[in-house]
Amino acid sequence: MYKSLRLLIIIINYKTPKLVCDALESLDKQINVSTDKVVIVDNNSQDNSISEINNFIEQKGWTAWVSVISSSVNGGFSAGNNIGMQTVDAEYYLLLNSDAFVRDGAIDSLLETAESDSSIGIVGPRLEWDDGLQQVSCFFNLTPLNSFITAAKTGVFTRLFAMFNVRETSIPLELHGEIEHEWLSFACVLIRGEMVRDIGLMDEGYFMYREDNDYSRRAVEAGWRLKYVANASVVHLNKGDSNQTFLKRLPPYYFESRTRYLSKYYGKFGLLSANIFWSLGRSVSLLREVVERKPTAFHPTMIRDIWIGFFKGMKKEK
Repeated sequence: MYKSLRLLIIIINYKTPKLVCDALESLDKQINVSTDKVVIVDNNSQDNSISEINNFIEQKGWTAWVSVISSSVNGGFSAGNNIGMQTVDAEYYLLLNSDAFVRDGAIDSLLETAESDSSIGIVGPRLEWDDGLQQVSCFFNLTPLNSFITAAKTGVFTRLFAMFNVRETSIPLELHGEIEHEWLSFACVLIRGEMVRDIGLMDEGYFMYREDNDYSRRAVEAGWRLKYVANASVVHLNKGDSNQTFLKRLPPYYFESRTRYLSKYYGKFGLLSANIFWSLGRSVSLLREVVERKPTAFHPTMIRDIWIGFFKGMKKEK
């Protein structure tokens, strides 16, 4: 498609043509069309998405810098972005959710940060709601032990575990730029092409969820650095599956991805330990809900789904 580029922006579409068009609007006049391009990967939407997006591109006169690729299957987030990255060996790839749009100057800030240090492999912006309120976008790795903290939702245990350097996955907003983070949200990230060629493409075993934790971890383990840029703002409307709260039953692939990640980095015993720790933590939060009459923190089927995901994921690994 393209011989070589400075920047290739990849947007995945699955039945969200209006959101994709809004994302494209935010990119107009923010990129150099002679060196930067955008590719929309349609993950087998089987609706009018492709025609709607193509019509929009033609009406805007953007055919020179925006193209659409149709995938014959919906392989998920990783697979769709891999299709995009394989179209050209770009210097940088910007993965942008269809339900996100960039604020003025954000792309320049991300590129300037990456170019300032060749050891930086992944750069993440400040994610925010459309009213400007910041979202959590920097994290510590998911581990068997912090699975307990996640489920317990009790400050006493959070502080106790912190004494042993076991921390919640979400890094507080005020510390995003202050401490070393271990993975970044892939709602929007700039990825160095050299790093992709070094560590490979994203793991397509994740349909959705945990692929950003996995890829960031692979980058760090290969010696690449992650960088958060506070002055690069990207609005993330969070209208997809990732906006599910724990009070709404999460899809099976959430739990399968969790199983894949934990077994990949901690083995079968680590995965089993994570499920046991989560179950124990849930017992703590459930007891507090009964005794202190607190609102429920998780969907009633959560603990069952975690164990179902455990067995299903293990079967897939085999």
